[in-house]
Parts: sequence; structure tokens; C-alpha cells
Amino acid sequence: MCDCTEPHPPGHVFFVSVHDGRRTGFLLGPYDTHGEAIANVERSKRLAQGADPKADTYTYGTCSLGPEYANKVKPVFDSTKEG
Repeated sequence: MCDCTEPHPPGHVFFVSVHDGRRTGFLLGPYDTHGEAIANVERSKRLAQGADPKADTYTYGTCSLGPEYANKVKPVFDSTKEG
């Protein structure tokens, strides 16, 4: 469980997202809980900064997708690997 005040839609999964102006991407996920995604934001920053020298200027956060869209997303990094 996370400590945010936002309601979590049933059936949704969560991702760590990255934003650079109008560009948006999925870095890690899917996670079953919002708390898991939140716990991986810093990890995603480290992974992104290791792969892209401009990554320190990006904005990082979390997002959720319903089951009809979640299977269509391929995050940049593998959530199961340490990093």
C-alpha cells in the first residue's frame, strides 16, 4: 500500500514513467501496486542516467494502465533485474 491519496482503479497495474517535454515513456513495470512503482522511481532514475547522459533533466513518476492497455506496453528496463 502506498501513502498517496489517489484512488487506485481496480485491475490496473503500475509503471515508473519518464517525461521529457512532450515525450513520455515507461521505464519499469508492470507492478501490482502503486507502492511498488513508487519504490522503484529512484532505481529507474539510476538506470536511465546510466543509459542516457541527458536523463538527469527528465521528470520521473508513476502511472497506471488498465488491463486492456497494460499488455501493449514494453518498459525500457527489465523490472526483474537489479540495477
